[in-house]
Amino acid sequence: MESRSTPNRLATTSLTLGILGWVLYLLQWCFDLTIGLLMAAFTAGSSTICATVLDFLPFVLWLAAIVTGHAALGQMKQIVAPGRRRAVLGLLLSYIGIFFTIVLIVIIVSLITAGIGVGVLDKIFPALPRH
Repeated sequence: MESRSTPNRLATTSLTLGILGWVLYLLQWCFDLTIGLLMAAFTAGSSTICATVLDFLPFVLWLAAIVTGHAALGQMKQIVAPGRRRAVLGLLLSYIGIFFTIVLIVIIVSLITAGIGVGVLDKIFPALPRH
């Protein structure tokens, strides 16, 4: 095994992407609940297309952080270099972010399904086909 004193760049990248994903995730939620609601009202919902695209950006950053974190840990098995904590923290932040995203999607789908089941959406959208 070789020894190196400089930290692993992939580990730093993993941590940076994990943190950046969370920052964008939280900023997007704050935007959606404040200015985003006003913009959607004034633009008849056309601004939600941009918001929806930006909602996927943290997920993509977390996936990239997972890939770089695992690559960094793989490199550290061959070359002894500082940065293991960074890689593990980047992986932890990313896996937690993806977990919360999946839970949120399941909750939204469940609520929509429950709303369809009890007829709530029929009152909101009377033009929907009825079964």
